[in-house]
Amino acid sequence: MTSSKEPSPTLARALVRSLTRGTAVSEGARFINVGQDHWLAAQQELLSEVAEDGHAETKFVRGAYGSGKSHFLAVVQDHARDHHWVTAHVECKVDRVEIDRFETLYPRIANKMLMKDLIEARAGDPSSADLDAMRFLLERWTNRKLYKIGVREDSISRPFDAEHRLHTLFHKTLLKSTQSPGFVQALIAFSRATLMRDHDLTTSVCSWMRGSNDMLRIPARYLRHPNATDETKLATVQIRPIGAGTAHDAMRGLLWLIRDAGYAGLILCIDEVEELARLRTQTRQDQALQALREFVDHGGGEGSFRYLCMYLAATPEMFESERYFPRYDALATRIQPLSDAINWRGPVVDLEKTPLDAKQMSQIANRIQRVFRVAYGPHADGERLADLIEPLVAAVMATRYRIAKPRLLARMLIDELERARAQASAYEIPHDMASAVSQAAAIIAAERDAP
Repeated sequence: MTSSKEPSPTLARALVRSLTRGTAVSEGARFINVGQDHWLAAQQELLSEVAEDGHAETKFVRGAYGSGKSHFLAVVQDHARDHHWVTAHVECKVDRVEIDRFETLYPRIANKMLMKDLIEARAGDPSSADLDAMRFLLERWTNRKLYKIGVREDSISRPFDAEHRLHTLFHKTLLKSTQSPGFVQALIAFSRATLMRDHDLTTSVCSWMRGSNDMLRIPARYLRHPNATDETKLATVQIRPIGAGTAHDAMRGLLWLIRDAGYAGLILCIDEVEELARLRTQTRQDQALQALREFVDHGGGEGSFRYLCMYLAATPEMFESERYFPRYDALATRIQPLSDAINWRGPVVDLEKTPLDAKQMSQIANRIQRVFRVAYGPHADGERLADLIEPLVAAVMATRYRIAKPRLLARMLIDELERARAQASAYEIPHDMASAVSQAAAIIAAERDAP
């Protein structure tokens, strides 16, 4: 499940910086991943099935704070992007997503999409670092349509003929689809505005598709037949912003667009589902639990979402406390295990059932060291690092703090590597590794428990 290739120095440095916080950037997680092979293999099989069958599937990922839920999801997404999936990773707290209000989720998905060719475009051109994922997706889809009608690489010698052919193509395909009228009009307007090099309109469509609060105003000429001369119709067609009543339709349209642009589908990871506990009323919590039940049954789309794999990450309390999942029988009966045996294809990926052992922790440490050397040079970690890993791993495995040991190991190791790089030959390994680890564990535990 891990790549034999090394990260680029730029990605390695980004990975090192992220590990100082105990997490790994999504694109770099595979370079330090160890273990969970059976869980990951099961997800690969699932993604292949969904891409072939066109279904929607939902899995829960269970694990304590810092146990590797986000890391696991990052590896799943990284593999998926290599197999032509679009991914989106959303954090309920940071992104202010309310599980029971899909209109808060859709804009985050639309703004946080990632695809392999987008990552490559950003890495290959520093000026493209902020390249908009929605525009990238819309342009890819439009270029496929233009190619189909004979337009090549922006060389349009007869734009009127191209508009006519594009209009004919849409009459045979898009206009006969079951997508919402506003979504269809936005796509048609974007493609025809691209032909006319109307950057203002394409920008407006991108903003609307990302879930902005602005009305989308489309000059009616972009929606009429190119030969139309009737000027009595409205000069501008207005489409309301995507909101509570239309967010599900917009999501269905986005999934259709992803497929029609040539991708396998969408991997949607929703982290910090435990944030539903912060909802102030039981009514809101019940609505959130109902939404989760709908996610389990059909991806949250009332049976109409396709080519979607959703992962919902939550802490053990959500699965065990009578205040949360267990009290909502319609959800609990769908995700509770039928036995104590591990089912790799079950509805819950329970990372607590497959903790990493000391050997695997040492492998993680060695991979982090290798990434560090890629980031800062082959001798950046000093000459005594080989003497550090064994006592550090032993101390981490022996700690009694109820915190995730992989996160503790990563943060401790990066801290020591940075000190070794700064101090060079003067660097000394901590004499009392157990005390050093205990002190670090107390700090991380306090961070976890902070409001």
